[in-house]
Amino acid sequence: GEEVRSVENVYLTDRISSRKAALGTLYLTATHVIFVENMLETRKETWVLHSQISSIEKQATTATGCPLLIRCKNFQIIQLIIPQERDCHDVYISLIRLARPAIPSNGLVPALRECRNSGGE
Repeated sequence: GEEVRSVENVYLTDRISSRKAALGTLYLTATHVIFVENMLETRKETWVLHSQISSIEKQATTATGCPLLIRCKNFQIIQLIIPQERDCHDVYISLIRLARPAIPSNGLVPALRECRNSGGE
């Protein structure tokens, strides 16, 4: 069966638009990342095809939660702030699995890396 994971109380900010962060629920399907805002008036949905994701960066946890930065091939940059570190890690791992297509015959894999604050190396 198709595994759909959902995480509630996620904040989404789109780095390009100046809208303030929206609170909503994040859904992971086999093909898309879907974010549905809680605001009843708008119920705005953001859909991102896994194949459109060029990189995923897990950033340092802050007081508000664990940020994930998703860069898309259309230059859209989305930041998700996930309250629980464990959920963030699960989403990160799932996205890497989903965004990485079957490795092409040339063995090149899309650039996916985990960002760590390098301690003065």
